[in-house]
Amino acid sequence: MKKSIILAIGNELVEGIILDTNSKYISRKLLDFGYKTIAIKTLPDDMKILVEEIKSSLKKADLLITTGGLGPTEDDLTRESVSKAIGKKLVFSDKIYKSILEKIKKFHREVPENVKKQAWVIESAKVIENPVGTAPGQIIDNIIILPGPPVEMKPIFDKALNYIEKGEKIYQRRVKFLGIPEAVLVEKYKDIIYKHDINVATMASHITGVELRFTGERKKVDEIVNLLKEKLSDYIYAFDDKTIEEVVFEKLGDKTVSFAESCTGGLISSKFVSLPGVSKVFKGAIVAYSNEVKENVLNVSKNTIKTFGAVSKECVTEMAKGVCKILNSDYSVSVSGIAGPTGGTKEKPVGTVWICAYDRQKDVYLAKNFLFRGNRQIIREKSSLYALNLLRRIIE
Repeated sequence: MKKSIILAIGNELVEGIILDTNSKYISRKLLDFGYKTIAIKTLPDDMKILVEEIKSSLKKADLLITTGGLGPTEDDLTRESVSKAIGKKLVFSDKIYKSILEKIKKFHREVPENVKKQAWVIESAKVIENPVGTAPGQIIDNIIILPGPPVEMKPIFDKALNYIEKGEKIYQRRVKFLGIPEAVLVEKYKDIIYKHDINVATMASHITGVELRFTGERKKVDEIVNLLKEKLSDYIYAFDDKTIEEVVFEKLGDKTVSFAESCTGGLISSKFVSLPGVSKVFKGAIVAYSNEVKENVLNVSKNTIKTFGAVSKECVTEMAKGVCKILNSDYSVSVSGIAGPTGGTKEKPVGTVWICAYDRQKDVYLAKNFLFRGNRQIIREKSSLYALNLLRRIIE
């Protein structure tokens, strides 16, 4: 198994201004090429630190990848640092400079002098054109140098993979769970999870639930995953890179769906329509934040709200049936809750959420009550995820 190290470079990363999403993308892709990422480091725009880390990383890994620090400003030092660390000169490329000028002139009248910096290339490096921005990627020996913006990094990295020496492909499966705590899952089903001598890793999130990652021999990994599917189908909502939105979209087939949202305020709809092609199945949504809209638009009975409250099984059931009928969909899901920080009571504290998934053709529904912990945004995120998961379950 080959080893890789990723260096995410930029003061904005170290200072927490920008989140490093590049490393996740890169490390996942490298698995398919037989590379296990043994370290991901976030580094400042500091020549001395960068040179030391590059030299150190090259001693530990078969492949080194840098992201960021390829811009035209004085604090962009990645090219210079790699050049110094491996003892190779920087060479100015007229061809690259001409290409950069052509790109800039399409959008700007003036061309700043400092863009010349992006035309310097490490001696004997393979240059990979940037299809989005101006700074090209470079490959020199076992180092891949990439720009920082994800929209620029991804296409360059994908192309760079064609030039690296592949290792033995690493087989990995990821199983995602909702509604079962990490400690309970691992303890109760340890005979399955640790059935074989393979690498097992767990990750728990307050929002996305628990994820188990299995890495090793394909036959052993698949056996464990299949056993978990048999035992825990109600809790498993997705596998590998799939999101709950993608799973629901696939399971709907040619059926349609609509949403009635209260405390989520359109968040479920926003997540769902992020997928291309959902117009085939998504009829629309009604954000019924007030009781007035619940009653006058979704046709929730005034007596229901008066007797049981807006955050109740009875209310979300009527909401789900109402939106399904109004928008003429096959399925629906509704949410009503108290996201906080105020509005809670002793009987219904902040975090209380009722969700209902409805199958119009069979006239059956699945309604559940949850008590989510966290701030307002976390409660809304959890509500959206659990709503889509309840929808998945009723479709199945």
